[in-house]
Amino acid sequence: MRKFYPLLLLLLLIFSCKSETYLDIDDNNSTPESNFNFGNTVQRNFQGIVLDTSGNPVIGATVTIGTSTAQTNFKGFFTFKNTDVKENFALVKVTKSGFVDGSRVMVPTSGINRVNIMMIPATTTASINSGATSTVSLPNGTKVKFDGSFKDASGTTYSGSVNVALYNLTSSNQYLTELMPGSLLASNSGGNARIMETFGMVHVQLTGSSGQKLQIANGHTAEMTVPIDASQTSTSPNTIPLWSYDENTGMWKEEGSATKVGNTYVGTVSHFSWWNCDVQFPQAILKVTVKNPAGLPMVNTKVSLKRSSQAYEIYGITDNLGTVSGIIPANETLVLKVYDVCNTVIYTSNVAPVAVGTTMVLPDITVTPTGNQYVIQGNLKTCANTDVTGGYVLLRPVVVANYFQYTSVPVSSTGNFSFNVYSCTANPQFILEGYDYTNLQTSGEIPFTANLPVMNFTNLSVCNSVSEFISYKIDNQNVRYVLGGMYAQWTGLTSTSPNIIAKQLRISSTSPAGNFFIMTQNNMLGVPGSFTTDYTFEFSGGFFTSTTGNVVVQVTSFSAVGAYIDFTVNGTYTDTNGNHTFTANGHVLRDL
Repeated sequence: MRKFYPLLLLLLLIFSCKSETYLDIDDNNSTPESNFNFGNTVQRNFQGIVLDTSGNPVIGATVTIGTSTAQTNFKGFFTFKNTDVKENFALVKVTKSGFVDGSRVMVPTSGINRVNIMMIPATTTASINSGATSTVSLPNGTKVKFDGSFKDASGTTYSGSVNVALYNLTSSNQYLTELMPGSLLASNSGGNARIMETFGMVHVQLTGSSGQKLQIANGHTAEMTVPIDASQTSTSPNTIPLWSYDENTGMWKEEGSATKVGNTYVGTVSHFSWWNCDVQFPQAILKVTVKNPAGLPMVNTKVSLKRSSQAYEIYGITDNLGTVSGIIPANETLVLKVYDVCNTVIYTSNVAPVAVGTTMVLPDITVTPTGNQYVIQGNLKTCANTDVTGGYVLLRPVVVANYFQYTSVPVSSTGNFSFNVYSCTANPQFILEGYDYTNLQTSGEIPFTANLPVMNFTNLSVCNSVSEFISYKIDNQNVRYVLGGMYAQWTGLTSTSPNIIAKQLRISSTSPAGNFFIMTQNNMLGVPGSFTTDYTFEFSGGFFTSTTGNVVVQVTSFSAVGAYIDFTVNGTYTDTNGNHTFTANGHVLRDL
């Protein structure tokens, strides 16, 4: 199955922070100058959801767009408002310990751009040893042959065991768009912007025995074998360009080629991150808006495109204004289809060829969905019965047919919200939940049956406190929140002296590796109280210890197991980027 870079736009919401990236020691990341028309700098809005490959929310992931950052909440949602991007290019990066870095490149619309990202666990496939030829394989035939030469971040030859995390993303994967990095926008060896068709992608992550990132040593290569999807075998060329993904630019770059051997592509590479076997085409941009007969936008609606030689369609999802926009192959006649929530085709037309490097805005498309239409509306109130001015509402069906079948809308300045949704069945069941992220409160999940065309939730109280949270701030950046998934313990430490009492306070977020961690250990440490030594902090956006930091940790409330620990942190720390101020507040249940 061939897939072009989809018309870009997807799903949903929360707070702010800074990117934490895995150390890049790729010596081959110089990207040719691209002639892609990025456009002028504009301000755009984004909402999204980050899930793992099992469909579970990734909590505490750091999301970065340009110089703006956000953190996913306990539902995996994030939001950005008035963020600087380019007219035709927005790069969304997501990092989380224990996962392969995720990203999405999109052509932003003037609405609330919807982003779906699925993160891949960084799971070790096999452990090999340096100095020996080794092959790491997956059951589907994906394999990488190493010659045994590796280096660490400083370029020093590495000796020892090497953990290899190998992942193959097939072109037929139904979540290709959500799983792949960036988009299929590329810069070829001549610096020309291209849109590609993928015949399979591979990601390889190498780590040493101490968890340090490794790469192939200078002057050495690895042989990579990528299986060709059965539906693509007849159209796969004998030689295909190889492309590596540049996490800094969000674009693929052409680096060598692979040869067809049986039903696989085989090629050699000199470094690892993501590699892609793709054919290339000139590119253009297409924009379209979909509305219902009443002129209202069709939100979260699937719009697909297909070339005559493609076995499968590619698609994008409309934003809150019913608009979807993305990069398409130029000079090609494309078939456009619109699907409703019942996955029924409700509109089909041909899109005339679009000239290279230009933007085509199609006339608005009016469709009549086959499902049942419902308006779900209301307003949110705080505990003090005032309007919720900073928050959002999440809506999802009780029966979820797709991991990303969630919808959210931000509330207005007066706390109002409204959904225009469709269902294949009459009287569908939904779950509604309102959030007030100014006061860190929620309405809780509200199940209901939509048995009327208009469902009103008037003065919905958002008055349930989030049970646990940590908030922290670095320099003048926005406050970052860690909500839910906490583990706090106060335990004794082994000491060589019978006269020394050593205790350890550990507070961390879980699921799976945590994005905030504090550990303190002091002799004769009493709580409540304050301490200034023997601490370690790890969080999305930084790391410091009592050697590199100068903070005061104040435990203001310390209770028995099952009750709360409250703490504050104030001070400074130093890292490779200079000196920083750091403040934090925590309210977490003691587990041990």
